[in-house]
Amino acid sequence: MKNDGKRYTGSDVLENSKNFYIIATAPNEPSLQVNISGPYSTKQAAEADLADAISEAMDLDPSAKNYKYSISLVEGHKPGVIQHMGS
Repeated sequence: MKNDGKRYTGSDVLENSKNFYIIATAPNEPSLQVNISGPYSTKQAAEADLADAISEAMDLDPSAKNYKYSISLVEGHKPGVIQHMGS
């Protein structure tokens, strides 16, 4: 089976080893970054979910309004885990 940059997940399904995530960056500590949503197989899908992801982050942590948000291509992360920002 040809891999083409995908990884085997154990169920005959290949998932991209490169995915887009919505990233929150702390305004006073740029090295503090958290994946708040993802994975997305395309940048367009991440862009479509951006406003909702930011809204959910602010529901969890009101200080999230101060964070900077971006969409990043991340390689090799496990998909499906949404993390929230701690205060």
